[in-house]
Amino acid sequence: MNKILTTTLVILISITGAKALERSDFSVTAGIAANTAVYGASAKETNYNDTNVVSHIKKESGVFTDTHSSGFIELNAGEYISFGYEHTPDSISTPENKSREGTDAESKVSVDFNDLNIAYLKVNIPGGIYLKAGYVETDLDIKETTHSGNTYKNVSTEGTLYGLGYNRFIGDSAVSIRVEGSYMSLDDVSTDNGVSTTGATVANGGRNQIDASNLEGLNGKLALTYTFGK
Repeated sequence: MNKILTTTLVILISITGAKALERSDFSVTAGIAANTAVYGASAKETNYNDTNVVSHIKKESGVFTDTHSSGFIELNAGEYISFGYEHTPDSISTPENKSREGTDAESKVSVDFNDLNIAYLKVNIPGGIYLKAGYVETDLDIKETTHSGNTYKNVSTEGTLYGLGYNRFIGDSAVSIRVEGSYMSLDDVSTDNGVSTTGATVANGGRNQIDASNLEGLNGKLALTYTFGK
């Protein structure tokens, strides 16, 4: 977030120089959007037995698609720079993954990405095209069904987003239609079932740990916006 704010400040200073922006230069844009995205990740699951010895390691990579709605608001500082915040109220859900299928130790795990929030800088180019760079944060709600009854800890992660879009106003009105494509990359995450590497027992079934990397997504957005003060 600090990098984004610093970059924004530098750009503002460079385009405004010594002339301060007047109140009439500011406007606010609010919008709602429909999003369709494809997400991918790699994961490694490490299972320990009741004697604290690694008994099974499973590695997988995969992709999935999901759709979600979002809302955003932007402060437009002059003609070329906008500061924005976008919130996704919907959960983005992965498919269910099964391990040790057909055995008494079968487990099922899926993940919901909740409260996906993006703070971003938008650079508007004459003609309607714009560039976008942002900071992303989201909570991972890990939903599992395990033989032992242990649960995985929920975690949070953050990352970056870069996008390219086109905005067109409808006639002389303050209403516009926006299309956008973006790429998102999230930091690696790790979670476990709450059993320590030395705390395995027959009752708890041993430690299970999941390490996920290469969390990324491509998103297509169609939005309807209204600009106050246009």
